Amino acid sequence: MHETEDFNPFDLFGDSSIERGKLRTRLKTCPKSKYLEASEEIISLAKDTLSEKELNLAENVAKMLIGTKKDKKQAIEILIRLVSPPPKRPLYYAQHELRFLPRWTRDAIRYMGDYIDALVKAMAFEFSGDKNCLKKSLGINLKKIKSSVPPELFNKLSRYNEFLYVAAKHDFKVPPEREHRFTSREVVLTAFVSMKLASEIKNISRMARKYSEK
Repeated sequence: MHETEDFNPFDLFGDSSIERGKLRTRLKTCPKSKYLEASEEIISLAKDTLSEKELNLAENVAKMLIGTKKDKKQAIEILIRLVSPPPKRPLYYAQHELRFLPRWTRDAIRYMGDYIDALVKAMAFEFSGDKNCLKKSLGINLKKIKSSVPPELFNKLSRYNEFLYVAAKHDFKVPPEREHRFTSREVVLTAFVSMKLASEIKNISRMARKYSEK
């Protein structure tokens, strides 16, 4: 797990109770375990992308979403501050969808994926000089710049694309015993992972940084 210098979600708030993540009540309308499920692929990506402290914070925010109304409100506020513009789009859209957690999940992941896609488009154009990169999919652009980015970042972005972005756009098969394709815990992990990957991309790409300033 790695820490990126300019990504520090702990700077967004100073309430120590957030880090402790204590729950005072249980959600009555759905078993708590359902909202806290997550696929092995998403958990693995989070572990490989976030520091231990960042991962623990993300997990505690996921638990807060199914706590009291106060806990839920605070968790959503944390996520909205984490997934903060610029750029206005698609992060404004992602922020809007985060307000409907823990019930609605797919579109938040989709919009956060759109942000990573836009950053990779900018990076691919910068590294290759090919304007067609601005119209290509995330997967195609990643293949084009594979030799130009750190192998570890390429690996994480490829997994992000496969298990989160493509799935949010195209996979409408709901896993057995789930009510939704994605759980609220998966959304929270995606938010932290997305912003960490965005930071890593911007650290090596001038055009990605410029896009993020819009």
